[in-house]
Amino acid sequence: MPSLGEFIASTQSAALQAIMRHWHGARGACRLPSFEQLRLYELSGGINRMWVYRHNRKNGSFTGLLAGDQISQAFGKDFRGMPLEEAHSAKTYLWVHRTLTRVVSEPALYRSGGNLYLQAGQLIAGERIALPLAQDGITADSVLGVSDYVDPKLSGPFELLNEKESWLSLR
Repeated sequence: MPSLGEFIASTQSAALQAIMRHWHGARGACRLPSFEQLRLYELSGGINRMWVYRHNRKNGSFTGLLAGDQISQAFGKDFRGMPLEEAHSAKTYLWVHRTLTRVVSEPALYRSGGNLYLQAGQLIAGERIALPLAQDGITADSVLGVSDYVDPKLSGPFELLNEKESWLSLR
């Protein structure tokens, strides 16, 4: 299994590498950083494509906490306050829920690369990460995600795709 440094270095996107380094630095002596420990203003380059979901351990649900402007525009909705099942199509919901659940329950870092979206019949390539967050520094209760891609400036909603997954367990 790769180390955290190797996992970060294997990420192609310099912007995503910077976000992962920031996440790592924000956790300090804790296992995981909290959402509040992140200094999002320092990540202005990636913040428009950033999203955060809060996890409810009792019922396994996720609710949107933050959605960057480009994410809201691409999906045609603002995820803030929205249950995960309303934010995604039935086609992608189960995959997204399974992925976010693994990020918080293991906990683990997630990365995918290749085709991230399909929009107006065009594939959009890039890279995506999902990182666990914990209010108490130990037990993951949220997921921070960011996608990096070249915006093709097409109209219409994005369809979420998933290729070339890689994981780093923090157990």
